[in-house]
Amino acid sequence: MVATGAAPGGRTVTLVFTQPAALLLLPLALLPWFFRRRTALTVPSLRPWRPDSPDWRCRLARLHLPLTTLILLGVILLLAGPVLRSRESIHEREGVDLVLALDISASMRAADMKPNRMAVARAAAADFVRRRARDRIGVILFAGTPWLLSPPTTDREHLAALLESVTAESRGTGTALGDAIGAALSRLKDSTARSRAIILLTDGRGNNGRMDAETAARAAAALQVRIYTIGFGTEQGAMVRFQTGGNMPPGHPVSGQRVSLDEATLRQLAESTGGRFFRATDADSLQQVYRRIDQLETSPLEVRTRTTDRPLADGLRPLLAALLVAELLLFRLWLRRWA
Repeated sequence: MVATGAAPGGRTVTLVFTQPAALLLLPLALLPWFFRRRTALTVPSLRPWRPDSPDWRCRLARLHLPLTTLILLGVILLLAGPVLRSRESIHEREGVDLVLALDISASMRAADMKPNRMAVARAAAADFVRRRARDRIGVILFAGTPWLLSPPTTDREHLAALLESVTAESRGTGTALGDAIGAALSRLKDSTARSRAIILLTDGRGNNGRMDAETAARAAAALQVRIYTIGFGTEQGAMVRFQTGGNMPPGHPVSGQRVSLDEATLRQLAESTGGRFFRATDADSLQQVYRRIDQLETSPLEVRTRTTDRPLADGLRPLLAALLVAELLLFRLWLRRWA
């Protein structure tokens, strides 16, 4: 047997009796009214008659029957096991495991956007990380070789601070796209998250590494890890100047090289894993890309019900005990003494 009411905060509060059969005893609470003794006899009279006003003992005696009924009701309700049952619907999303693979090769120093590609890329990545509540995010940096900046973590502020300190470096020659994907997969292969993805940002083309990008993409597809690729840089590309010959003194001549983007390969990598390819040519478009990925990489909304029971017997017992003591002292002892 239940009685339902609303509570603030999207909760439903219900009065439940765990032993509802005990409620069949409720009519017994009325028995004292049928077996009460009459304390006065009414007789006919031919003259006006007005009884004396009852004293305080008579007034108190009139409370005996209601008090007895109340005690019986309390005993029956206690036997029925009253419980306040609260049900609350909770809407939540499961976290997603992500790895950002960020190209920090020397070409990211290109100044075709202000102040340069690297500064724009790290700011957008840090902003993306701060928006991803509940997710575990790791970061792989790569140039000629990949290395781990951070394993997947939920500490968004710490990870964002690490990203904001990243600078373009030349670790090895070329851009190792395949190795970067492989390094990201090594951080996701044992993940139990329902959704796993790699976000790879590069401004060039894969031309180095032990694993080619297509092989790495097949491995990602086998593990059901999506790859989102971001081609970064202006349409015309940029001339990047490289020092040759190791540590050169200031003013030493450097060689120039125009860096172009392999859009076809990046698109193939993404589509073969169920991901998408995006093109970002400036800071605003890169922010829009991350916002789009933010929308795509969202786990389904789950609704679960949390139920809590609060037994009322603990509060009912002392009240019932107080009524029993009152009935005993007032009507069994005190009034009889004054009778």
